[in-house]
Amino acid sequence: MIPLLKVRKAGVYGSIQDKGRFGFQRFGVPVSGPMDAYAYEIGNYILGNPAGSPALEVFLGGQEFEVLSDHRIVITGADLGAKVDGKAVPLWKTFSIHQGQTLKFTSPNKGSIAYVFPEGGFHSEELLGSASVYPKGLLGSSLKKDGVLYANKEKWAGFHRGLIPSEIPDYLNEVEVSVWPSPHIEMFVPESLEEFFQTLYTMRSGDRMGYLLKGPELRFKNGGDILSEATQFGTIQVPNSGQPLILMADAQTIGGYATIGKIAKEDIGKIAQLRPGGKIRFKIRGQVLSL
Repeated sequence: MIPLLKVRKAGVYGSIQDKGRFGFQRFGVPVSGPMDAYAYEIGNYILGNPAGSPALEVFLGGQEFEVLSDHRIVITGADLGAKVDGKAVPLWKTFSIHQGQTLKFTSPNKGSIAYVFPEGGFHSEELLGSASVYPKGLLGSSLKKDGVLYANKEKWAGFHRGLIPSEIPDYLNEVEVSVWPSPHIEMFVPESLEEFFQTLYTMRSGDRMGYLLKGPELRFKNGGDILSEATQFGTIQVPNSGQPLILMADAQTIGGYATIGKIAKEDIGKIAQLRPGGKIRFKIRGQVLSL
């Protein structure tokens, strides 16, 4: 266990995440894990870490760290203006950091969530079989000033590795995503559904629990309340306000609002990487919408 980074500024939000916490949803504990699974998985792959090794997930920038040990790391995901001692560092490619240096995430340029990986992953206590932090359930804690992050092993003197440019996502501020329809879709007024699938919605605000959207209000035929049922990462719920919300990695495990559907797994990262003001167009999948 190697002391690697000391938190000087915690920024907007940051937490340790691994592949997630499975098998406890029936007790009300969400899976958690990375918001952008592709960026997370590729970071471990670049370093040759075991799949599922813990990484640091940071939102929107503002974080600052003092480097406590020489090491080799990689940063994937959003471009949050990462710099070491004031100089920009590469993304999706390993680079070396040295004791006494300062690593900063200055401000978001593209996307909203970045991942930091040391060789071997971060050392973090496992609770219910996972190191993923879920503060609302008192499972770990988010970044705190003066906290220390530890690497699992010392630096290995290997070659630097990176991802070829064609495989690096381009995080756009306007995205189109596919939706697997919900059994509740017949609860909505047909004209309202048509408008939903033809209109750009705006990401109003959000966190690891859910992203709130703004756009034309969805209308129900006879109200939108249902008996509570299981939800998933990517479920699109519609409260009585008519403004949809997308459940994210730390969302509750059941809900009593009607749902339009679930974002296709391969498109969830596009949603996760949106910043407030980002635009979303929804496309139904698996059936022709009957209006």
